[in-house]
Amino acid sequence: MAHRFAIPIALLLFAPLLAVSFAPAPPERKRTDWAMFGGTPARNMVNLTDRVNIDNFIPEQGTGVLWTAALGSRSYGGPIIAGGKVFVGTNNEQPRNPRDSKKAADGEVEPIDRGILMCFDERTGQFLWQAVHDKLPGGVVNDWPKEGVASAPAVEGKRVYYVSNRAEVVCVDARGFADGNQGMQNEQYATKTDADILWSFDMMKQLKVFPHNLAACPPLIVGDILFVVTANGVDEGHINIPFPDAPSFIALDKNSGKLLCKRNDPGKNIMHGQWAAPSYGVFEGVRQVIFPGGDGWLYSFVPETGELIWKFDCNPKDAVYELGGTGTRNDFVNCAPAIYDGRIYIGVGQDPEHSTGIAYFFCIAPKKASKGDVSKTLIDGRKAVAPGMAGPGQPINERANPNSIEVWRYGGEESRQWAVRDFKFGRTMSNACIVDDVVYISELTGYLHCLDAKTGKHFWQFDTKASIWGSPYYCDEKIFLGDDNGDLYIFKHQNTHEVYDELAPTQNIPIGVANRRTARTLMNIVRKQVEQQYLLRKVELDGPIRATPAVANGVLYVMTEKTLYAIGKP
Repeated sequence: MAHRFAIPIALLLFAPLLAVSFAPAPPERKRTDWAMFGGTPARNMVNLTDRVNIDNFIPEQGTGVLWTAALGSRSYGGPIIAGGKVFVGTNNEQPRNPRDSKKAADGEVEPIDRGILMCFDERTGQFLWQAVHDKLPGGVVNDWPKEGVASAPAVEGKRVYYVSNRAEVVCVDARGFADGNQGMQNEQYATKTDADILWSFDMMKQLKVFPHNLAACPPLIVGDILFVVTANGVDEGHINIPFPDAPSFIALDKNSGKLLCKRNDPGKNIMHGQWAAPSYGVFEGVRQVIFPGGDGWLYSFVPETGELIWKFDCNPKDAVYELGGTGTRNDFVNCAPAIYDGRIYIGVGQDPEHSTGIAYFFCIAPKKASKGDVSKTLIDGRKAVAPGMAGPGQPINERANPNSIEVWRYGGEESRQWAVRDFKFGRTMSNACIVDDVVYISELTGYLHCLDAKTGKHFWQFDTKASIWGSPYYCDEKIFLGDDNGDLYIFKHQNTHEVYDELAPTQNIPIGVANRRTARTLMNIVRKQVEQQYLLRKVELDGPIRATPAVANGVLYVMTEKTLYAIGKP
């Protein structure tokens, strides 16, 4: 009898232990990192995965803030979140290492002007390490004082790629020196809180690139290839290009830093500088990397060889470049082509110091057969006048391009009475954000526009009344947007929109002083309707927000010029 019950009794005694031992482990939560500018090589500023709880975010009370970290005094690069770490490009105005300060003539200790890439622990905000770069000897023309590292890095595995203020493409170990000194063994700065540099490619020394003001490109990774816009541009006189044959676009081996191919397509047609970023997409089966050029053209190349596929002029043929606010021809600043549903979306602009002016926002759709010049129109008699080089009033002989890939454009002149300006869309430094066939794009002067992604139909606009350097960002049915006043705007996203045209109610009002007040009143009514319909919150932070907010692993990261905020529910 004892033998008959031995096994059942043993099973009974050990049943709880067996149950615990063989119960399936809970599934590991999949990370939703934001590992490069735009999140993916398509550079569309959307996060379709995360949810973020910001209901109790009240910074003045300290609620809803998981942690904050002190940065420099100007911070544009990032935030990038990957592998349990947060990476930010900034300057050295709040030194982390006593070595990076000096005693001034009056005896006061002051920071040494340097470019910095900082690394923090994602969970706690603890400072881990930083990459430190001295300023270039050329001064303002090559490396603007106190701008720091403006490149948003790209992170893949244990490697971090970025462009330094010295126009170097740099690859560093995401772990710093915690796992020993990998790669290069002769780093200039090699304390335990410095960066472990794996390789560095000096574009000035090796390619004779002449960066204007600052090299700032967020690198693009596709397979084993790293793509970068070099920043080659004009000299301090803003007319001469010291090295027109130097490349504007390069491809490097991401593992070794070896140069794979280079292109100097804008060449002598560079207008100012080149501060935009490349994107990658597949269009009707054709893989291509898209580069914004300093001549206002988009260029498409075969990723592996650099062979030109097509090019597209993002300016009217009669547009003329002039340094400052009066010019009508633009290039690209800070942004990258945003790719969505087989289409490319991008707006044009100029250096923010040149203020605003007439501009356009484009939607183009490359085809499998797209080759060569695919602009909206072509110029007859190219030898007589080059695009963008005609003088004021000089005629341009245009004809429709049968191979054009343009779908629509928004912008141009605004001729309706009572308009506050004479154009519909101004210069932009922002990336597009496209979701549910709706486009959100902001302007330098503070407007956020909402358009139909398929047709370009304009739904509404909102004036933040402050400059915008970053981009609108989508996550969790919300659009996040920061401005120079330090305000974080949070808008409600909808996949259907009504048209709110603030000028429409004013068009039958006759000219007159009293009628101007009436027109302004009617416009303000429409603006209030937009605010009530779409604006969820406005949160004031401690300084200008000149970078795009980002969400990763359920946390919202917002970077002012001096502080990094991690926002969410613990």
